[in-house]
Amino acid sequence: MDAAKDLDDLLLAHHKYLNSILEKALLGERSQGLLRNLFELFDIILQFRSHADRWFERIYELQLRGKGKPKSKSKESGSWLDGGRKAMIQLAGELFWKMGEDLDSIAKDYTASLDAFITQLPMQQHVDLKFLLFRLDFTEYYSRVSASK
Repeated sequence: MDAAKDLDDLLLAHHKYLNSILEKALLGERSQGLLRNLFELFDIILQFRSHADRWFERIYELQLRGKGKPKSKSKESGSWLDGGRKAMIQLAGELFWKMGEDLDSIAKDYTASLDAFITQLPMQQHVDLKFLLFRLDFTEYYSRVSASK
């Protein structure tokens, strides 16, 4: 403001200031690709949370089923000792196998989206967005992982 000679200079400085804020907030025209990648990352995080909620519900159901007292410990079909315990172990195994598949899929999608986000940061025009890469990768973990691919 001190360097402004007239109202036009002041308006121009204000316009630059507003554009800077838009770019830093990823709302500018040049940062739309970066914003899309960031939303993809958030969607994958929410997908993971949704899966985790379902996994906890299923595990809780299995726990409740497992705590049910057997009516008799005889060898009749479906008793706790005969088929009940084996069925519980099989259900738990299937649940954990499915959880592993889901985790692998989510991890693959997350890694791909994070790589896309991080590779776009150095190409941004605003210096603060370029510095965001430094802050995210201050241990150089992502640099080493991408270099080893």
